[in-house]
Amino acid sequence: MMRKLLFGCLLSILCLAVKPVSGQCIIDTTVSGAGVYPDTLPDATANTPYSVDVTFVMLTDTLGLTIYSYQIQSVVGLPVGLTWQCNNSGNGCVYDPSVSVFGCVLISGTPLVAGTYTMTVTVVADVQLVGNQVIPFDVPLTVLPGSVSNPGFSMLNSTGCAPLTVDFTNNNPGQAAYLWDFGNGLQSTLENPPSQIYTTPGTYVVTQTVTPNVTPSWFLTNIEVTSVPDNYGGFIDDPDLYFLLYDPSGTQVYDSRPAIDNTFPPVSWGTPNIPLSNGNYVVHVWDEDGGLFGADDDLGEISFAGNGTSGSATGTVGGASGSLNVNYTIFETPVVPLEATDTVYVYESPAVPMITASGPLIICEDDSLTLSVNDTVNIVQWYQDGLILAGENGITYTPLVSGDYTATVTTAQGCGATSVVTQVVINPLPVKPTFFVVGNTFTTGVTGVNLQWYYNGNPIPGANTNTLTATLNGTYQLCGTDANGCENCSDTLAFVNVGLAENAASGFQLYPNPSHGRFTMLFTSAENRTLMIADITGRLIDKVVIGTSLRYSYANRLESGVYIISVISSNQSSQVRLVVE
Repeated sequence: MMRKLLFGCLLSILCLAVKPVSGQCIIDTTVSGAGVYPDTLPDATANTPYSVDVTFVMLTDTLGLTIYSYQIQSVVGLPVGLTWQCNNSGNGCVYDPSVSVFGCVLISGTPLVAGTYTMTVTVVADVQLVGNQVIPFDVPLTVLPGSVSNPGFSMLNSTGCAPLTVDFTNNNPGQAAYLWDFGNGLQSTLENPPSQIYTTPGTYVVTQTVTPNVTPSWFLTNIEVTSVPDNYGGFIDDPDLYFLLYDPSGTQVYDSRPAIDNTFPPVSWGTPNIPLSNGNYVVHVWDEDGGLFGADDDLGEISFAGNGTSGSATGTVGGASGSLNVNYTIFETPVVPLEATDTVYVYESPAVPMITASGPLIICEDDSLTLSVNDTVNIVQWYQDGLILAGENGITYTPLVSGDYTATVTTAQGCGATSVVTQVVINPLPVKPTFFVVGNTFTTGVTGVNLQWYYNGNPIPGANTNTLTATLNGTYQLCGTDANGCENCSDTLAFVNVGLAENAASGFQLYPNPSHGRFTMLFTSAENRTLMIADITGRLIDKVVIGTSLRYSYANRLESGVYIISVISSNQSSQVRLVVE
């Protein structure tokens, strides 16, 4: 009941407020009453700064018992990249609720790897009369996959552990063509490519090349006349050439005049980047005469496709010999591809750890079993039945209760792997047997177990029933073994036959008798002896190895009463009664 009440109180360590990263938490003093405000941590995002103020409100007593202090002992299981700091770190995160019921913790940093994490907060409460109560409790935190973006594309989950699945989103929809290079040897020409699975650790540069969905522009940049018919009056001088340009509708769009005087082809004109549409254009060439020579001479015309390429064309004029040859130069503006790059970071995942046991996995509660994990490099965390075992981070663990045990190992980059389940069964011991003594007969009422009687620590052959008749003085014990092989034994009974001759016949002398709790023993021969002291009921009080000394003084003080003093050697067992006043 005490633990449950404290647990409810200590969960108040999670009154949360997300805020910008800073070095000190801020207490939310608007909350009242021990509890959680709210009771879950907000989600984090991988590769994005994260900061949460954790305000806790403490109880000052429980069940009428004063709570002297609280200490936040540890927070384990944080995602890699996050740390925690209390506002009372100078005092070891110890809080006195009689001074203030408020405290806070800052959880901050940049988580590196997406996943679902379970943090274990361990709090120690110092409770009146009860003392320290250690209470671990779990706090879930989800780290969502991070998204990186550039003008060309976005990536979801671009940093993580192998195998890493990365999703891509095109930020330039509806373009003419796409080429994706994922850096892993694979490419795609889809507008929105499929997810990529990166199985090998490393750094991968992703490149997107986009051909924009635009129409090129065409421009006439040059006209060159390489030959003309002979009807230009060449017997007097060379031609004075010029040309007129007509668009597909027949409209004149350019006039190259003034003419280039008295020049025989080839003659060229650099035009002012005349835009061309999709259709046939006509170049009409003339010899400028005028004056005494009458009208200009028509030297013919050629046509070309406006949205075509540069080329040559030939025209003729009726009644004239020779032909008109024209070279035309068309410039087509290139469509410039758009390129964007980004990087995928893939970290190595550890090998799946293996758990080995020091012995059988089915044991009795007085047996010892050690589980070991084979990873000595990474961070280890043990779990029982899926629940974190706070503070159990070594490569070995000793289970104390039955359950399904696993070990998770985590790299410095936050990549983890979990072992297969190791099922441990710890069977309880059978009921401790008891027996009563009537004369020389020992009787027990124990049932449901296999019985075995012992004399001086050794099993008595054939003594497996509910009764035993003692024929020798010494120590007796009864053990019971259940169907699981678990054994429990009674207390040892030091038994002395009635009518035993004392002192001289015992092979030793004991004095003073009666005594005040201490006594001395004298022996006539040197041999290894063991002293056993039992009370009048046969309950063993003490056992001392005397050795071969001829004189032994018992230094402990016995309480008032009657005791059976037994001396056991290799060839005999002798007893006397000792009265302590």
